[in-house]
Amino acid sequence: MSTARAVAGARTSVDSPDGARIAVTDHPARSGTAHGATLVLAHGWCLTHEAWDPVVAELQRRRPHLRVVSYDQPGHGHSTSGRDRSVTLLDLGATLREVLAETVPDGDLVLAGHSMGGMTVMALGRVAPDLVRGRVRGVALVGTAAHLPGRRSIRGEGLVMALLRRLPASSRGLPTTPRLTAATLFGVDPDPEAVRATSRMTSRTRANVVADWHRALGQLDLRAGLTPFASLRTVVLTGTRDRLTPVSAGRRVAAAIPGSTFWGLPGVGHMITYEATATVADKIELLLDAEPAGERA
Repeated sequence: MSTARAVAGARTSVDSPDGARIAVTDHPARSGTAHGATLVLAHGWCLTHEAWDPVVAELQRRRPHLRVVSYDQPGHGHSTSGRDRSVTLLDLGATLREVLAETVPDGDLVLAGHSMGGMTVMALGRVAPDLVRGRVRGVALVGTAAHLPGRRSIRGEGLVMALLRRLPASSRGLPTTPRLTAATLFGVDPDPEAVRATSRMTSRTRANVVADWHRALGQLDLRAGLTPFASLRTVVLTGTRDRLTPVSAGRRVAAAIPGSTFWGLPGVGHMITYEATATVADKIELLLDAEPAGERA
């Protein structure tokens, strides 16, 4: 477990196709000179780019020449929402495409996404398949799903989301406590600091953002966009105690991407970036060392 914070560079912003102003954080190479692929990270629903900070800190400790780019999803953290509230997961893929175009316009990429961030990466395969095939060296899909058949709503879930959708845009979203966060999002014996950090992120996400992206997640089916990932190295990680995107969901993602590798992490819940920081870093290092995109057959 780790709650180390990454050393962040200047924050910049990128305009998404639907008018959202996306807050991007550049973590420059600690050596002063970046070499190799740039790592780009997408976070999950109701979180911010800070959910990846432990992994960023660990990787840049190991690899001083690594540049990392992370960003806040539309409406999350320091990013604004777009013009249209009828958002879809493909909008997230389009947003990632713009982040890449503005912040990493050339060179090899490694992409990693946690939860809704993993869906963002998979959506990029739908909206920009040539970019994935041509520039992406490897992909890490962490605690995520491409499809959740037969998911049953939690009692009262629909009513709560309908209420949140009607609240003023400035209203905070899901009220939570560290105890509830630990029970819902973490596995065995979570680090209290990691639980508090997660609770702060989720409780600060605005009501309309929670509801709008919940509706988008309810339409989840990204299986048609997975073809481009078969040509590059892909790793899938899921915690065995994950209550939101269970092991079965991770296995289905891996089964749908020929050549990908699946790891189930015993005792780990949904917040893998905090609970299994070193393991996530290990798998991303495999991608950083993979065959350069331009040299693939």
